[in-house]
Amino acid sequence: MSVSLQGRYIKLEVIGAKNVGIPSWRIPAGIHISIIVGSTRRWKSTIGVLLSDESVAWDDAVTLSLDLSPEISMEISASFEFNPMLGNGEVVGKLETSWDALLGHGNEPFDISFPPVRGVRPCLTLKVTVLHSSDNRGSALLDSITESGIARETDAGHERFATYVTSKTVSYLNDAIQHFQSVLDQCLVGHPDRAEALTNLAWARLEGYIRNDFQDIDSVASLFREALHYVLRATPIIHYPSTTSKEKITAYIHEAAHLCCKLLPLCPEGTYISSIAAGANGLDYVIRNCNNLSVEGSDEDIHIRRVVLELCPLGNKHRPRALDKLGWALRSRFEQRGSTDDLDESIQCRREAVSLCSEGDSGRDDYLNNLAMSLRFRFNHQGVTTHKTN
Repeated sequence: MSVSLQGRYIKLEVIGAKNVGIPSWRIPAGIHISIIVGSTRRWKSTIGVLLSDESVAWDDAVTLSLDLSPEISMEISASFEFNPMLGNGEVVGKLETSWDALLGHGNEPFDISFPPVRGVRPCLTLKVTVLHSSDNRGSALLDSITESGIARETDAGHERFATYVTSKTVSYLNDAIQHFQSVLDQCLVGHPDRAEALTNLAWARLEGYIRNDFQDIDSVASLFREALHYVLRATPIIHYPSTTSKEKITAYIHEAAHLCCKLLPLCPEGTYISSIAAGANGLDYVIRNCNNLSVEGSDEDIHIRRVVLELCPLGNKHRPRALDKLGWALRSRFEQRGSTDDLDESIQCRREAVSLCSEGDSGRDDYLNNLAMSLRFRFNHQGVTTHKTN
């Protein structure tokens, strides 16, 4: 570092980031930047929202003394909570550099690349300005950030879990679960971080279940439900009775549909979490499985069909089938109870399903046939009613 810069301060502005991939594939609440001088974490930025194109925008800055050290490290981290954070989150990228490397850009914004994640290099946009003595009045050396034992244990769990996902080595999963379980054991009922601790443990076990390295999916669901209960307060913790496998799967699918209705309004359009929630493994998956459930014609069956239809607004590719399935359920209840309101609504649903399909569309012939069947039911019912009246 130049001798002329000794005793000076710099203003480091964090402008944005691109190509921010999450090694563990978890869905982050946001992304933040840490500045580490020596072995001490000196500063953490505000949490920025990850957008669907894996970019983040910040409006944050820090003033640092050039006398701290000639070398600094920067970390891009994924947070799975907003404030307060439980630890520093999962490290997405880490880069060691020097003040000399950062100061050679003429007070203009510049990009700095990090080692690749999933084959793509995360990139930070920064601006570094050397401050004159009149600009840094009141500036002081930043105190080191004190991290609790729970925070360090959580960070260790994130590191092991990300390594498990990328390496597929089960011992790292076991280590991650051990760390997250230890954190949960310290976050007893009523602890402000219990929901976060439950979620971290549940997520690690879920990934293990998906990869056939962990077997008990019911315990995973219970952890997520308890975490949701702590966040929403009014949400009951559901304990399913011992039932057949098919009944349990049906109950899970119903629960997933109800949760989607609560989740989607919380996901701003254009954000990464919105793209995941509405994607093939989110909303699409739930709708497809709901539409594949057997039609029963019960009140609960019709209720869940209405929930699914709510998740399929005009323009959604699943709407015609959701309408047709609701029509089936209503017609089935009509056969059981004889209410013409159910039959009329069944016909209305099936007419709309047909109207949303163009000539040659897959499924249109089935929707036309089903509409014809509902119309025949109404004709026969009206004929019987007329005969009885006469």
